[in-house]
Amino acid sequence: MVIIDQNKCTGCNACIRACPVPNANRYDGNVVHINNDQCIQCGECVKSCTHGARDYVDDIELFMNEIKRGKVSLIVAPAVKTAFEGRWRHVLQWLKEQGVKEVYDVSFGADICTYLHVQYVKQHPDAKIISQPCAAIINYAEKHKNELFPSLSPIHSPMLCSAVYVRKYLGNTDTLVGLSPCIAKVDEFHNTGIIKYNVTFRKLADYIRENNIQLKTGHSEFEFSDVRGFDGAFYPIPGGLKECLRELVPDLSVTTSEGVNKVYEDLDNYLEAKKEYLPTVYDVLSCEYGCNSGAGAREDFNSFDAYRVMMGAKGFAAKQSSGKRFHRGIFRKLKMEDFLREYTDRRTAKQPTEKELAAIFAQMDKYTKDQQTFDCHACGYKSCRDMAIAIHAGNNTPTNCIQYEKARLKELQSETEQQHTELTNAVYEIKTALASLQSKVMPIAENTEEHLSQNSDIMNEINTLNEQIQGIVEGIGDISASVREISTNMDAYERIMGSIRDVAEQTHILAINASIEAARVGAAGKSFAVVANDVRNLAMKSNATVKRAEVNTKNILDSIKQIHEITAKISEKADNTRTSADYTQSAMGKIRAGSEDISCNVQEVSAIVEELNSMVESMTE
Repeated sequence: MVIIDQNKCTGCNACIRACPVPNANRYDGNVVHINNDQCIQCGECVKSCTHGARDYVDDIELFMNEIKRGKVSLIVAPAVKTAFEGRWRHVLQWLKEQGVKEVYDVSFGADICTYLHVQYVKQHPDAKIISQPCAAIINYAEKHKNELFPSLSPIHSPMLCSAVYVRKYLGNTDTLVGLSPCIAKVDEFHNTGIIKYNVTFRKLADYIRENNIQLKTGHSEFEFSDVRGFDGAFYPIPGGLKECLRELVPDLSVTTSEGVNKVYEDLDNYLEAKKEYLPTVYDVLSCEYGCNSGAGAREDFNSFDAYRVMMGAKGFAAKQSSGKRFHRGIFRKLKMEDFLREYTDRRTAKQPTEKELAAIFAQMDKYTKDQQTFDCHACGYKSCRDMAIAIHAGNNTPTNCIQYEKARLKELQSETEQQHTELTNAVYEIKTALASLQSKVMPIAENTEEHLSQNSDIMNEINTLNEQIQGIVEGIGDISASVREISTNMDAYERIMGSIRDVAEQTHILAINASIEAARVGAAGKSFAVVANDVRNLAMKSNATVKRAEVNTKNILDSIKQIHEITAKISEKADNTRTSADYTQSAMGKIRAGSEDISCNVQEVSAIVEELNSMVESMTE
């Protein structure tokens, strides 16, 4: 079965291009998946994938495990000689050593196949048959072209002819394993139920290499079990059946067709051709260089080397006696009905009607005959019709059609041109707006610079005012100190004046008393009366002076009080002025900082405007 490594798939469509069946691959926009219900296992996608994304699995592991349980016999296709050139006997001998009981030569089964084809043609002289040694061709007929059933040869393939002979004529009941270069054999074995496992030469070679198995060298004693084939060994090359048929019936009408790029189209043409134009036997193979070049054959296949090996086998056959070469004694015992098979309709894809195809073509923007037959093959399909069929089956999308994508690109180009025109107009508008913005930004920048200068002058004036206010506050402090000192002195002075007043009163009283005493003594007291009178006068003057001093003191104290009130008001106003100045200074600092930010922003805006202008200029050049 074909498998895919999605991590390696690039969606290059090489697998679709190589595949003869439109619906065998499903493209999801990134990876090409496999639709095994539609796949005919021809292996062309494996051979064509250059990214290593396609591979296949066979029954090699099941086979090796089955050997351990015993009772396993191997049926080996004649292409083994090219797959393991020079050492094929050693490979088969190693398998026997591992536990394989019998190893049968499919070349003998091919000889049986040739013989029975000749017998069938003799029994049905008007028959026109298509050979069926190729399992991929049978898969194609059963899964996609049931119309081929009436023309398909009912004779088993060489591998199945060998298996029938081993079972019915040799009585071998072992588990049968087919060793071949064909991955499609798995379907043939499953549908006929005679051979259990399909092992390919390539996977067997990988197993030997990966397990470091050392094969013997030199001469090998290996020989096939029972009868070996002769002309049947030539089957793996293109036209092998044709060559073998003509060895028995030289004038038999046989035509060949090989290769996926030719044989499936030829089969379609075969169905359309008139019966009288058809060959008696149509020898067809899916692989261009025959079974030797199958997907399960050697990777370094060389058609010239393969042809050389096959010619050696044919030369060996030619050296045999005709009785031995054509197994006459054995073939007379064969019953044709033992080697016939029937074909089963295994179609799963519903073919779209013409109306449905027209709808698909409409999705692909293909309305005319020329558009619907553009057939550029870029999508991987042989025709636009095949692509439409794949889309109808959900295996592809219109976006994988290059013509569709070109139409989308033209639409995109038109839209791009329209957008370019709109962009050009928008750029012009932007350019105009930028010019207008620049013309408005520059005066702002100039005014900002002027405001910064004015703000600096104001800040200097405020600083000077603060200094002057500080001087006033300091002067008021000095005045307050002096007034406080005067007040203190006035208090002392008032106390002194009180003392003087007390002295004056005492002196006045003393003078009165002295006058009274002088009067009492008469003439003797005249002189004392004069003194007493002078003392009284002095007391009166002192008392008058004290009263005047009290009036002056009161006036001074009132003045000091007024000075206190005035200085307090001046100090309060100075404090308010200083607070206002500090607030103004702070506000001016913020204004200055804001002005500087504005100036910087304006400069940045101006620079951006200039840069945008340059960009717009370059866009419009």
